Amino acid sequence: MDIIFVLAQVFAFLGWLCLIYSYYKDDIQKLLRIQIIAAIFDTLSYLLLGADAGLLICGFELIKGILYYKTDKDNLIFLISLPIYGLIAWYSCGDEGWIALLPVIGSIIDSFVLTKNKNIATIGSIMSSILWIVYDIFILAYSAAFTDSVLVISNLFVLFLGYSRILHIDKLHVIRCRYISRHIFTNIASLDHEIYGAEKYLWSIEEQRDIFKANPDSLLLIRDKKKTIGYIHYVAITEEKCLKYKRAHIYNDKLLPSDVTQLRKRRKNYLLIESITIKRSYESKKMADLIRHRLSIYIKNRQKQGYKIHGILSIGVSDFEKDFLQDCDFIRLKTYADKEELYELDEIGIAKLIHAK
Repeated sequence: MDIIFVLAQVFAFLGWLCLIYSYYKDDIQKLLRIQIIAAIFDTLSYLLLGADAGLLICGFELIKGILYYKTDKDNLIFLISLPIYGLIAWYSCGDEGWIALLPVIGSIIDSFVLTKNKNIATIGSIMSSILWIVYDIFILAYSAAFTDSVLVISNLFVLFLGYSRILHIDKLHVIRCRYISRHIFTNIASLDHEIYGAEKYLWSIEEQRDIFKANPDSLLLIRDKKKTIGYIHYVAITEEKCLKYKRAHIYNDKLLPSDVTQLRKRRKNYLLIESITIKRSYESKKMADLIRHRLSIYIKNRQKQGYKIHGILSIGVSDFEKDFLQDCDFIRLKTYADKEELYELDEIGIAKLIHAK
């Protein structure tokens, strides 16, 4: 058997392994880096097989992957790429005939559905993979045809069952905010305006920074790629402040720096989840599970460090917040005049939260 043919199949398989591995990365930047490596392997495979269309498309997708990694301009990159796809199709059809159109069309479909919702993206991926399978069989790229077939099967699971045991794809990730910049504040303010609207729920940048300085470990940003689509704001408070919240009949959203404390190992610690704010188009069970998981990790890690969390208070303002808190077994303590609700999770509820699978 020709060694070049064997190497082409090996490179295609290695590219597929890199692609699968990338889907297990929560950090979108790491995911894209690994997919760039996968594109390099695919490019080498088609180069060895002498497949012009596959080679040019994989090389172009490698460049696009780098652009996606360096920028956040998915739609602009797609529009710019269309005339380049046309040139690739014109050149490749001269040598390979109509079969060269298949990877071109497949790549265009993949690029188009990149920023669409899950079902559209999944259907697009299935269509693209089928086109690539036909092309790969024609040019004897059997390894690539096999791995694309696995992707089709996996995506059918995603489409009809809602999950896949072969691929784990999740673009959402949570990062700890290390500082409050004006750009971050603008994102937070925009989300607050969308979800809450009323001025009484909106903080100034000075108020945000003062609270953040009192407890830097207080803000988590939820992102889809580089776009902030939600945030979680929580602070440690004293037992006295916790009791004051529970006694108060009027809702007061304005925390003062003096209300915020640090976790201590030799006293009872209490948390206040001040806000769980998610862009409306992202409100879902998947998002709720992500937040629950992140909250449980935070508490579990603090417990391991010797900081005992005795109770968690939270204010539910949006419907998503209220539903999330109830699903996490928070107890509703009271409803304020404007329908805000105060919830509490006691030590038993905290133990259930951090041990839930």
